Parts: sequence; C-alpha cells; structure tokens
Amino acid sequence: MRIAIEEIGNSLANQGADNLPKIILLNGNEPLFIEEALDEVRKTLKSFGFAERLRYQLEAGFDWGGVTGVGQAMSLFSERRLIELRVPKSLGVAGTKAITEFCNQPPEDDILILIMPLLDRRQRSAKWAKLVDNSGWMVDSYPISPEQFPRWLKMRLQSRALRVENGVIDLLAERLEGNVLAAAQEIDKLQVLAENGAVTVKLLSDSLADQAKFDVYTLIDVCLAGDFNRALRIKQRLQSEGIEPVIVVWALAREIRSMISISAAIVGGQPQSGVLRQYRVSSKRESMVSAALSRITAKRWYDLLEKAAFLDQSVKGQRYQEVGDLWHQIESLCAAICDQGLDMAIAS
Repeated sequence: MRIAIEEIGNSLANQGADNLPKIILLNGNEPLFIEEALDEVRKTLKSFGFAERLRYQLEAGFDWGGVTGVGQAMSLFSERRLIELRVPKSLGVAGTKAITEFCNQPPEDDILILIMPLLDRRQRSAKWAKLVDNSGWMVDSYPISPEQFPRWLKMRLQSRALRVENGVIDLLAERLEGNVLAAAQEIDKLQVLAENGAVTVKLLSDSLADQAKFDVYTLIDVCLAGDFNRALRIKQRLQSEGIEPVIVVWALAREIRSMISISAAIVGGQPQSGVLRQYRVSSKRESMVSAALSRITAKRWYDLLEKAAFLDQSVKGQRYQEVGDLWHQIESLCAAICDQGLDMAIAS
C-alpha cells in the first residue's frame, strides 16, 4: 500500500492500535524528509503502546536473525516494539530472504520500518518490494523540483505560524534552491527572529546566507530547459565550490552526444515518445529534453558537439592558462545550449 510521506503520521493514527502495518518501507534521498517522517512514526506508535525502540544498521556480517527473530524473544514486560533498520544501499541476498520471511510471518507485537535510499525501477519490481507493498506500507520520498520548491516553502512557513510579505518566498527559493535542510533551518531561525511572526524581506536579507546546493547534472537540466540566468547562477556556484572544469565539460559533452542521437532518431521518422523511452529519459526530464529538441535543430547539436570537443581538448591540453577563462568558455557553451546565440559560444 502506498502512503504519502507527509501523511504517514495521520495514516498511522487513523489505523488504530490494532490495525497497524507490520512493515513500513520508508525510502528517499532527502534526510530531512526521512527523519521528520520517522519522528511522526515514533510519536504515533508510542501513543499506541510501542514503548521500546530497537535500532539497527545494515553492514557486513549483519545478523538478520536479530531483526526477524526479535519478536520471538519477548521483552520483560511484553511491550510492543518498533524495529528500525537503516539500509545504506541494498538489502542483498540475505536481506531479501529475511524481509520476505518477515512479511510472510510477521511477529504479533512488533513493527519493522526499513529506511532506504530512494528505490530505483529495478528494486521496485523485485519480489520482496512487491511483497512489502502488498502486505505493508511503501512510503516514497521524492526530491522537490525547482517548480515545487516555492510551494513547499510557503507550506513550511505557514506550519510555523509565520506571515510573509511579498518577495520573501522568492528570495528564499533563490538563495536556498536544492537545499531543503538549510531552508528548514532558516525558517526555524525566522521563528525566533520574526516579531509577532511577521517576516519581511529586510529581515530575511539580514539573516540569510546563500546556501543553494547544485551539481553538474542540475546544470545540464537547466541548460536543456533553456533557463540561462539560472544556469549562470549554478555555474558560478560550481566554480566557487572548486569543481574541476574537466568534469563539467565532460558532462555537457556527454549530454550533447545523447541529444544528437535522440534528435537524429526523431528526424529519421521515429515518434518522439518512443525515442525518449529508448534512450531512458526519465519522466522527470522529459519536459526539459523536449524543450531542447524543439529549440535546437539536429544540425546545431553537431555544432555544439564540435565546440564542446574543442573545449574538452583545451581543458585536457591546458590550452587555457587561467581557470577563470575555462569557466568563461563553459558559460559560453551553456549559453549556446540555452539558445542564447551560437555566436556566444566558443570560437574554434
């Protein structure tokens, strides 16, 4: 059964003490969401008499009998128990077998919650995952997209009884994009600083540091979407964080090659939807890739590849002596992908 992560506390409360799931799989890559969901689970289950909490971490040589067999060794006062198992990567062969056994024969008074990174398609199609979905709860925590971030900020502010003037949410989104933990901490700080719960742009500007967090793949997606102003911000952040230019150039060139193949297949008469599936373009990236395909012709993708290849040779051969000059050329390539004019791109 699928449960929204933000509803996990209410969903457990509505089940009642005698109708709770025996296993909950909580998966996602944002620590803030995972830990807040766990807090809700613990609080709700404690009200149902789960006074004991056992915590495990999956590592080499892990004894699965300590988890699957824990319910067979009742505690002194026969308390109901919550078993938390953190799985850094995957369950492994022994783990999938143990979880299957747990689902088929769950202990009467224990609940197992698995905490894992966000499951990929292969993991979700595995028998053990389907068994958890059928016999327990599957709770997915997906990352917040840039488009969703302002709404999340608004809800977070409202949940803390904070009132904001126009421009506050936009400023928060600009400075903290991609870093929900920093955003949550900033909002908690505003609770202390804001007089009578009123947050002004001046108050936020005085207290806020630029803590946006990006990576090379975010830069690629923003370029495909054609948002050069945002691409420029991300490029500047990567540069300030000391990311090696060769990594950025490699990633951009790799994406351009992929776009050449996709564009050529479409020009050759294949339907775009089928081509995107063939090249494993995720649903999350479809709109960005489609935007780039509609904006840049197949021939121009080859021009971009030529310029990327020239820059790659320059980076590896150190033809540009100054690192700043390398980043300027990367910026020009990003501008060209965003269709700001090929004349802005690298002159070969």
